[in-house]
Amino acid sequence: MILPYFLSFCRTHKTKTILLITSVMLFFGLTSVMLHLGKSLPEITSLPFKGIGVETIIQKSGKIPEKMIDAVFPHSNGPIYENEVEDLAALEFAVDYDKGLFFWYFDSLFFKSALGVDVNGSIFPELLDRNLEKGNVILDSRHILITSNFGEAHKLTIDDPVTFGEDQFIISGILRSSPSGNIIPADIYMDLGSARKIVINSEATRSLYNIENKDIVNVVTIKTDPRWKGDKEKEVKALDRDYLVFSEKTFSHDIENQIAVISAFGKIMFFVLGFIILLLYGLLTFFNFKTREKEVAILRIIGWPMKKLKGHFIAESLIFLSISLVLGNLITAASLFFISTQRVSMELPWDISAKPHFLPRENAINRTITTFIPVRFDWSITLVLTLAFVFVFGIVILLLFSRIKNIKPFKYFKE
Repeated sequence: MILPYFLSFCRTHKTKTILLITSVMLFFGLTSVMLHLGKSLPEITSLPFKGIGVETIIQKSGKIPEKMIDAVFPHSNGPIYENEVEDLAALEFAVDYDKGLFFWYFDSLFFKSALGVDVNGSIFPELLDRNLEKGNVILDSRHILITSNFGEAHKLTIDDPVTFGEDQFIISGILRSSPSGNIIPADIYMDLGSARKIVINSEATRSLYNIENKDIVNVVTIKTDPRWKGDKEKEVKALDRDYLVFSEKTFSHDIENQIAVISAFGKIMFFVLGFIILLLYGLLTFFNFKTREKEVAILRIIGWPMKKLKGHFIAESLIFLSISLVLGNLITAASLFFISTQRVSMELPWDISAKPHFLPRENAINRTITTFIPVRFDWSITLVLTLAFVFVFGIVILLLFSRIKNIKPFKYFKE
């Protein structure tokens, strides 16, 4: 290829050159941004669970008690028995798990929401240690932890007593507000044995479930193998249709609606636009070729061999394509930087952030999680996409310029 000849063509056909470069550049940028966002979607949708350190929370549908007295399960929650916990822990995607007993307690003093945790568990104890503000993490038959907002609301601090009917506990430590990010909005944390005792002694709960002398929980948290690509909800519900499964899938639809390019409509528009861009590029390249047939004929007459002609025009198109891809990558980087400054919002389902709806003060917790979009430039996506564009558009170029051999110089210079 003769560089001055190529530059002369670009100066002479500025509009055609700009259209060729711009069409591919914009589609490459859009494709790259969509793929980066698609790769980031699981991370975005898992953010509500990140504070706890799990990817999946499982509860079970239950019954609504006739009276709100003593200890009751939050509405829609039922007991999960020890054998069921073992089945959940044995699921293929589970690499670790923990369990808890979340309940509401109504008495004449004030409403309490409490979570009983296994002190030997691998998830909840670490969460409590991480969120301790003052005091010590002591959970046994006599000691509990409370959150700072609960302590401020009821003027409670370390060493103060908290009663659940006839059971009295001493506050051993104060936690930051909402240590579980309102996923499990407990104000009080106690050991699992004490929580079971309180729940089993509640007439309102015993009237609904066969729980006496049973090792019950109603929250199972699971850390998931990131390499596992199946449908977690399907696997869990295969054990029992009454299970409620909350995972990144819970928030996927809301996030897709907020990030239009990865929504179902966005993907359809992407494929439509891609077809139009490919067609436009092909037509522009073909038009460029057709308008230069006389030019090709002259070059053949003055002695350019067929191999050199093909090499020149193919190289010319590849330069246009390369410029488009470089600019497309710059657009991608700029777009991702802008997107990373934007926020998305996820509203927690009431089932996993339950507070009594008839207690406005308690139910006024913030169920909306707002966060920046955690998207980053990924070189592997860029490399694969660049090679894919070179391959697809390269085929278009080769097919079009293989027609050079059909150009007969005498057709253009007949007497």
